[in-house]
Amino acid sequence: MVKNPEGYFNGTQEARQFIHFVDGMKTYGADQFFDEFYRPDLLPKIFQNRGSDRSQGINQKIKGSPPPSVKIALLSSSDPSKAELFIKLTDNGGGVESIKLFHNDKRIELADLRLPSGKNQSTTSKQLVSLIGGTNIFTVSAINKDKVESDAASAEVFFDSPDKSSVCHVLAVGINHYKNPKMILNYAKPDAESFGKAVDSDGMFKKIVVHSLFDGEASRSNILKKLDELSSEIHPEDVFIFYYAGHGSMVENQFFFIPTEAARLYDLNSLKKEAIEASVLQDKFKNIKALKQLIIMDACQSGASVELLANRGAAEEKAIAQLSRSAGIHVMASAGSEQFAAEFAELGHGIFTYLLIKALQGDADGAPKDGKVTIYELKSYLD
Repeated sequence: MVKNPEGYFNGTQEARQFIHFVDGMKTYGADQFFDEFYRPDLLPKIFQNRGSDRSQGINQKIKGSPPPSVKIALLSSSDPSKAELFIKLTDNGGGVESIKLFHNDKRIELADLRLPSGKNQSTTSKQLVSLIGGTNIFTVSAINKDKVESDAASAEVFFDSPDKSSVCHVLAVGINHYKNPKMILNYAKPDAESFGKAVDSDGMFKKIVVHSLFDGEASRSNILKKLDELSSEIHPEDVFIFYYAGHGSMVENQFFFIPTEAARLYDLNSLKKEAIEASVLQDKFKNIKALKQLIIMDACQSGASVELLANRGAAEEKAIAQLSRSAGIHVMASAGSEQFAAEFAELGHGIFTYLLIKALQGDADGAPKDGKVTIYELKSYLD
């Protein structure tokens, strides 16, 4: 992890868990300042600005806008498959703008939440939450009006239930053919087809259901409709994997998935009408009840120059990291120009998906070699 004097930082998710900022006797986790202070392009900016960019630092942010306080408690309910979760919020002077609730690291929706009305005010709300067999960990954090996050509060309960066979649902989207012929890709559809087959053949799940949308089927309305349908089919104990191969675009700090009917990659007005902004998908993923979710994005940037990709890279990386943190899901992504992918034509795939499939076939099975590929082994292999 690296940081500058103002506290802006860049680091892996694992490193950020162990790095803290200290103010007197109080410590703050790095991710409490993620929205404003996380900068994937920090190192080049440090050299460019000789160590400081004269922005407001974390110390000033803490003093001027302290984060809220959160406490939670779990109680049993009349239904053994559910529990009552009580959440107490306190405004310490920075206000309370929003709150996040995670169940086993997957974000879930809150209902009938009351926020404090002013400094030193507190509210207590009750949520009825569903349990899955085994350990259930609920984690809550609150964010103030300046995007400073509270310490996370957690509570745990074990539910002894009859075993339910989990189903792995895969939605594979691959788009070679676009309305604009200049945007045509070579490997997106074959990549999506091959990924679905690779997951279906590895024997990790008793049942796998592969849903696919290719080329003309992969319209904005069809993708969103399919996600809505899956939200009513998928259960908390299931696994959901969303695989996307096609164009991606970053405009004014917004990341867009480009469906087949989109004709422009960098016109914001057109993208808002024809494409799918990452926050829209984030909301769809939150509505899908599976507590284990993996999003894989093999997004190409056709015709993009190396310089343009370099300039957009940090913003894209932060957008993807925010998608992962906000929804509580694992996200793996690759972004490169179509010219780069063409160098690997002999593979019959884009390089990212080619390596992904090899990883699923066992190449990512690290120590101990147990015939299984975990999400962390997969990430390590692709990195």
